[in-house]
Amino acid sequence: MGKIGEKIKLSSKKSYATSLQSVRTGEAGLNEHRTNMLNRVPESGNWTNFKKDSLTTKDIAFLSAYTGHEFAILRGKHTDILFHGMERHCTFDDDLVELLKSGKLELVAHSHPDAERIVPSKDDRDFLKKIGQKESCIVSYITGKENTFTANMFDDLFS
Repeated sequence: MGKIGEKIKLSSKKSYATSLQSVRTGEAGLNEHRTNMLNRVPESGNWTNFKKDSLTTKDIAFLSAYTGHEFAILRGKHTDILFHGMERHCTFDDDLVELLKSGKLELVAHSHPDAERIVPSKDDRDFLKKIGQKESCIVSYITGKENTFTANMFDDLFS
C-alpha cells in the first residue's frame, strides 16, 4: 500500500494496447509530454538530446503509433537521444553511428509495427554487430510488448 496522499496508478497491458490503438486510429492524441517530444524531432532523420533516463519505451511506442514511423532511444553517459525514423526503419547519420561504435552511445530501444510476435529484422541484428553492442530492445507500437534481442539469431532459441 502507498502512503496517504501518494497516487497509485492501476493499469493493464490491455489498456496500454487499447491506448496505442486509439492513438493509431486518431481517436486519441499524444499527451503534452509526448507532443513536446515530437515537436523537437518533427521529421524523419531528426534527433535531439534529452535529460538522461527521461525517455521510455512507452514514449516511443506512442510516438510511433501517432506517426506510423519507427523511433529509437540512444543513451550516453549524460544524455538520452530521441531519433525519429521512417515507416519501416531507422537510418542513423554517420555521427550517431560513430558514437554508437565508440561506445559513447548505446541503442537502448527502437519501435516496430509488430502485432503478434516481436521479431528483430536481419538489419536490426546486423546493426548491433556493426556497432559492437550485445543486445537491445524492440517495443511494438501495436501491442506495447517488448522483446530484448541480440546480434545472434540463435540466442532466440534459448530464451
